[in-house]
Amino acid sequence: MSGQAVSHDVVVMGDFDAPLLSVWETIALRSAMPTVFSTRPWLRAWWATYGRGDLLLAAHVEGGRTLAVAPLFADEDGWVYFVGSGGSDYLDFVGCLDSPNALAAMLAAVRERVPHFQGFRFYHVPGRSPTGALLRHAAGLLSLDWEQEGAMAAPEMSMAAIDDAIAKKSLRRHCSYFEREGGYVAKHHAHGAEIGPLLDGFFEQHVQRWSGTAHPSLFNNPTHRAFYRRLAAESDASRWLRFTAIEWQGRIVAYHFGFSFAGRFTWYKPTFDIALARRSPGEVLLRELLVRARTEDAGVFDFGIGDEPFKQRFATTVPVVNTFALVPAQKAGR
Repeated sequence: MSGQAVSHDVVVMGDFDAPLLSVWETIALRSAMPTVFSTRPWLRAWWATYGRGDLLLAAHVEGGRTLAVAPLFADEDGWVYFVGSGGSDYLDFVGCLDSPNALAAMLAAVRERVPHFQGFRFYHVPGRSPTGALLRHAAGLLSLDWEQEGAMAAPEMSMAAIDDAIAKKSLRRHCSYFEREGGYVAKHHAHGAEIGPLLDGFFEQHVQRWSGTAHPSLFNNPTHRAFYRRLAAESDASRWLRFTAIEWQGRIVAYHFGFSFAGRFTWYKPTFDIALARRSPGEVLLRELLVRARTEDAGVFDFGIGDEPFKQRFATTVPVVNTFALVPAQKAGR
């Protein structure tokens, strides 16, 4: 669909560069839980790589000012999702959204644009966000049923605990081996021009790391490689990308593709040289990222979704992300 539709104080657009969205970076920091996954570079890169159906960016506007954005899309089957649904640890509405009436107006404007509307499904909404409660109220205003379809753990560590974590004997022991055997260097990059040439090595190491396991690397798929390349280019001006390489004896023994945004240092996609598995270069990588987060005065070290045992060793809190659905009454209880 093309053009735009206006409903009350809501404008629905199909272009990330529309004038009303020029304040995206500013209002993103006013979100209940600002994360890199709701930034325009992340969502634009995601849509360019994985997008399908119709892009429906609904802006809540008052007095000509955009206060909030619902970054949504509708697939061919009539379901509406957040842009970024797939690969994004956290998804939410962007900006200051504290009224179920405003949210209902945004969702109603989007629903009007979707032939054969089936429902809304919102993945990975942070449990600490008011969005779950707002969606429940908005559902009543829209004559839709509200459902909570699932929850996942998203462990994190407060920076108050970081010094103890860095000093853990398990991490220091693994670092000591690489220090004794010639020393290692942790190089951190935030510029796309520096990161781009390193990505092929990162992809190949990740493929080898997961080869022969029950969970083969996502980078066997060239589309996923394309997304990471595009993201490195899109995020260059924002400088929230953190790409780390651990160099030892003339080779890179571990990589990490992660983020630092709004005081949150995010563990996202790590890998290490599987030939050195018994020396645990992944633990060396983790320690260096903790040191980096402290250097940047991050408030939280975010381990992202998933409750793997190593995260439990370090997490000080375990928030959750929720999946919500808003559906016509006859579809409830699917």
